[in-house]
Parts: sequence; C-alpha cells; structure tokens
Amino acid sequence: MGLFGFGKKKKEEKKEEEEAGEEEGEEAKEKAPAIDPNANLATQVEQIKIELTKINATLDAFKEINKSTAERFSTVNEQIGEIRGQVMDSNRAMGKLEVKATKAADLVESVHPDKLMIEVQKQDGKIEGVRSLIESHEEMVKNVMDQLKKLRNELSVFKGVEQVVKMSEEVKDEIMAMKRVTAMVERHADRVENIYAEAQKSFNAFNQFSDRLDTMKADLAEQQQKIDKIDAKVATFMKKEEIEKKLNKFEKDDKHRKKVLDDIEKSYKQLDEKFEQLKAELKGAFDRRIYKAEVLSGAFEKFLADNPDLVKGLDLTKFLEKYGGEEKKEEKKEESGEGEKKEGEEGQSKEEAKEGEESGESAEGEGEEKKEG
Repeated sequence: MGLFGFGKKKKEEKKEEEEAGEEEGEEAKEKAPAIDPNANLATQVEQIKIELTKINATLDAFKEINKSTAERFSTVNEQIGEIRGQVMDSNRAMGKLEVKATKAADLVESVHPDKLMIEVQKQDGKIEGVRSLIESHEEMVKNVMDQLKKLRNELSVFKGVEQVVKMSEEVKDEIMAMKRVTAMVERHADRVENIYAEAQKSFNAFNQFSDRLDTMKADLAEQQQKIDKIDAKVATFMKKEEIEKKLNKFEKDDKHRKKVLDDIEKSYKQLDEKFEQLKAELKGAFDRRIYKAEVLSGAFEKFLADNPDLVKGLDLTKFLEKYGGEEKKEEKKEESGEGEKKEGEEGQSKEEAKEGEESGESAEGEGEEKKEG
C-alpha cells in the first residue's frame, strides 16, 4: 500500500489531529481562569461549573474528532481492499496474456517459412523439367511425322501389290495414332500450364501469409510493450471485457493461420500427384508409339530392299486417291473432335482459375478485416 501513499496520509492525519488536540488543551489551559480562593463559596461553585462545562465541550469535540477519524479509517480500509482485488485481477490477466503470447510465438516458429520456400523452389524445378521433356517429345514426334511423309512419297512410286496396300493401311493407322499422341501432348502441355498457374497462385498466397506473419509479429511486440507499460502503471487497469476481446482476436488469428497452412499443404500434395501422373502417362505413350514406328519403318525398308522388281509396271494411283481421300476425311473428323475436347478442357481450366481467384480474394478480405480490427 506504500505505492499509493495511503500510509503516509494516515501518519500525517494522525500527527495533525494530535497537534490540534495539544493546541486545544494548551488553549484551554491558558483560557481557564484560576479559581480565586478568597472568593465566596457561591462564586467558587459558579467558577467550577463554568470549568466543567468547558471540559464537557472539549470532551464532545474530542469524541467528534474520534468519530471522523474512525470513519476515515474505515473508508481507507475499504479502498485498500478494492485496490488489492484489482491488482490481483490485473496480475491474473497479465499472466494469461503472457501464456497466449508465448503460444502464438511457438505457432509462428513451428510453421518454418524457410522450408516452405525451399519446397516451392523444388516444385518450380520439377515444372521446368517436365516442360523440357514435353519439348523434346514434340521434336521427336515432328521427326517421326517427317519420316512418315517421306515414306508416303516413296510409296506413291509403287503400284498394285497387296502387301504394299496392307503396309499403307498400317502406316495410315500409325499416322492417326501419332496425331492422337500429338493431341495428347498438346493437352498435357495445357494442363502443365494450368498447374504452373496454380503453383504461382499458391506461391502468392504464401507471400501474403508471410506478410501476415510479419504483421502479427509486430502486433505481438506492441502487445508486449503494452504489458510492460501495465506493470509500470498499475493505476490504469485493463477491463475484463477488453482482455476477453483481445484473447478472442488471438484465437481467431490462430485458426486462420492453421487454415492457410492446411490449404498450402493440400495444394502441394495435389501438384505432386499431378506431376507424377503426367510423367507416367507421357513416358508410356511415347515409348509405345516410338517403338511401333521404328519397327514399321524397319520392316518397310527391308521389304523395299528385298523386292525392288515386284511393283514395276503396276498402277496404284486410283487406290492411293481413294484411300488418300478417306485419310483426309478421318483427319478432319479427328481434328474437329480434338478441337471440341480442347475447348472443354479450356473451359474447365478457366472455371478452376476463377474459383482459385475467388478463394484468394476471400482470404485477402478476411486478412484485411482482421488488420482493421
């Protein structure tokens, strides 16, 4: 209680009352007239009565002074009790705030933003590797198509052999298969671009999350400074409602951080699964198609080398015109079907991008509302 100066006030009041009592006693002694022994008995009795009335008056004054001092002491004791309760409540609230601040700091340290940045860089490296593989496969497909065109030009020289007809049909099937493979490669390239856009969005979300972490660290530093100021200024106590509001804010921030971390982990898992699936599909399809093309080209070269005189004097122009027209019709149908598929996939990718943008805007709106609060 020495902090508030109540003990000093009590001592000063006691001293003032004692000095006032002493002064009144001295004044009464000075004012009290001495009883004249030579006076009559009646005068002496009257003088004694006067002295007694003065003494009674002084006693009544002392009683009033004692009552007022007792009332002051009771009010001071009540105030001291209230102040003790407030000090205890403030100490408890400060202890809870310290526990919450330590928990928040531990959560921020458990996130490990450096590790998250390393994982994002690894994913970027994987995307670049898949891109290079797709480009190399596209070049291989172009080379195969050029070789098949050369073979078709060489076949136009030959005329009317059944084996040549069968070989042309097989070559036609292989050409169609190669076109399908090219369509698949283009489709997968579009998917890879979409995945890269999603990864870029997740990286932007991670940057926003790091900015929020910095703001939260600054808020924690401000809260620590406020707690230190509360220790020095105990007279300005914090109300219970304000403490509950701040605790609720801390809990909401913790929930939002956990939600953002879960979303980031889910997006990374989905990216890994998509990359693995793309690798497996592209590798299997290209290995099968390239193997078939190599076998067919080798067999056809061997056939030409073994039978150079078999097709002399024969006419295959009608057959080539007939099957060439059918090949063109089938190519047009496949191109129209592939265009429809691409349009559907582009619509799906646009819808997914819109949903990702809406989710990012909602997360940014929540972060701004929390900052304003």
